[in-house]
Amino acid sequence: MPNYRRNYVPGGTYFFTLVTFQRRKHFDTPNKLDRLHSTIMQVQRSKPFDLLAFCLLPDHIHLLITLPENDSDYSYRIREIKRLTTLWMKREVIANVDPIWQDKYWEHTIRDEKDLLRHFDYIHYNPVKHGFTNAFEGWKWSSYRQYYDASKNHFKPIDTDQFDQCIGGFGD
Repeated sequence: MPNYRRNYVPGGTYFFTLVTFQRRKHFDTPNKLDRLHSTIMQVQRSKPFDLLAFCLLPDHIHLLITLPENDSDYSYRIREIKRLTTLWMKREVIANVDPIWQDKYWEHTIRDEKDLLRHFDYIHYNPVKHGFTNAFEGWKWSSYRQYYDASKNHFKPIDTDQFDQCIGGFGD
């Protein structure tokens, strides 16, 4: 297995994909997805970061975060999300289960605004891509609705054609 070197940039912006062990759909109910979201918010409160976008699905999650200016330790945050999720899943849901998460995770350092927007759109397209909803606003466990206001006419829909070419390109 090749040695993978993570890129740590103080104040950096990153795209992450965390996948469940053997792609098991551990987060298959609204309650579990809500609890996963609460866990991410708990980690954010204890070790701050800006959560620019997210999407939580039954077998994987995507996060787009920016770290504080002098902080490059995203590994701790990801480790805590996985650790705390595993604790409550094993305690409250399925005591004798295989690991909840895969050991590794996908990390991509955002290079520029175009890269940021591409990953931002990809995250919000994910529930549609995986067939959980037919419309971007139809998935509660995504940050899409935080950015889209249906009462405004200036909204430009995401170009879904570009994502059909990205299957597998971002770790899922």
